[in-house]
Amino acid sequence: MEDQLLSMALAALGHPTRLALFRQLVRAGSQGRGPTALAEEQGVQRTLISYHLQPLVAAGLVRSEKHGRDVNYRIDPTRLSEVALTVQGLAFRTS
Repeated sequence: MEDQLLSMALAALGHPTRLALFRQLVRAGSQGRGPTALAEEQGVQRTLISYHLQPLVAAGLVRSEKHGRDVNYRIDPTRLSEVALTVQGLAFRTS
C-alpha cells in the first residue's frame, strides 16, 4: 500500500468519533448503516455524520452509496485488509 493512502487511513481512524463510527460500520457488516442510525447509535448530531465519515471515505475505508435522498455507508473490507497487512508489515521492516 502506498504511504500516502496508509497515512490517510491512519489519520482518519485517529479521531475518537470517526473510530467509533467505523466500529459501528464494522458491526453492521455488508448491510451498512445510514446517517440517521449512525447518529442515534453514536449520540451525535446527524449533520456531523457526513463530516466525520468523509475522511474515512477519502481514505477508501468506507464506501457511500446514495439511494434516492438517503446515503448508506459501509466498510470496504478489501481496503481494511490492505491497511492491516501494511501496518503488520511495518513491524517486520529492518530498514
